Amino acid sequence: MPIIQSNFSFYENQTQRLPWLTTPQNKELLYYATSAGRETWKIGYYMKRQDINLYMVNFVVGGAYKLTVDGREMQVTEGDLCFLHLVNEHEIVPLEDKTEIIYFHLLGGQVKQIYDAYLEKGDFVIHGVPAKLLTDSFNSFTAAVDTEDGFYTQSRTIYCLLTELLRLRNVEAQNKYPKLIEKILCYILYTCPLPSPAEVARRFGFSQIYLERLFKKYVGQSVQSYILKQKYAFACRFLADTDMSVAEVAREVGYADSKGLIVLFSKFGNLTPLSYRKKMRERQAKQNK
Repeated sequence: MPIIQSNFSFYENQTQRLPWLTTPQNKELLYYATSAGRETWKIGYYMKRQDINLYMVNFVVGGAYKLTVDGREMQVTEGDLCFLHLVNEHEIVPLEDKTEIIYFHLLGGQVKQIYDAYLEKGDFVIHGVPAKLLTDSFNSFTAAVDTEDGFYTQSRTIYCLLTELLRLRNVEAQNKYPKLIEKILCYILYTCPLPSPAEVARRFGFSQIYLERLFKKYVGQSVQSYILKQKYAFACRFLADTDMSVAEVAREVGYADSKGLIVLFSKFGNLTPLSYRKKMRERQAKQNK
């Protein structure tokens, strides 16, 4: 069951909230927000959530708050952006009066893909994000609400925001990986269907043995293991957020038929693809009650 405990203590004259946005019909193609806002918190504001299948972009315009994710505490300050999947247990408490934030709660067929790529390169929080990026995105988003092409304008705004956040994360990650490894990771993530280790080696002109050595040195796992994890993450997103058949999902992530996908889910999730879809649909149905 979803857990929500809250105390909405904020300055109403400095707050703009869009808490119950209409959900678009086409959930496969669009990036969309279920709610959004720009809030200024009072000391005493509190939010604790868990088991909610939403993604949250939360940016600190000014001030600071304490974020606890699955028992791990961190301080989020001005210029920091937090990108979270709200299935994780998390708690937010402001550390300063008049802490101001911009947030989007997101769903859609591609949001999980960007979220997974974002986390591949770092933690939940990215530092030094330009305030103008979030301010302009929020203003563009709110201006499109209730307009004739509102869903599409909002979707484009969210898409541009998320891809820019992924770009910023990539720049930040360059300090972690050499540029060559960064290029290899990006090639894997943005090739559809995902390539095999042999295809990656050919793309960069390496032998598979040399590629494996590079990958284990800098990424800490084999190329095959990394690709399988990405296949599983993408397949989970397709099963949860679309009505594609298991065979179609299998082809989308690089298998000739559903047998390969069934083996993949047995390895990582201990569920069949259909069992996973049923579990996610039941969770979503409970959340929508």
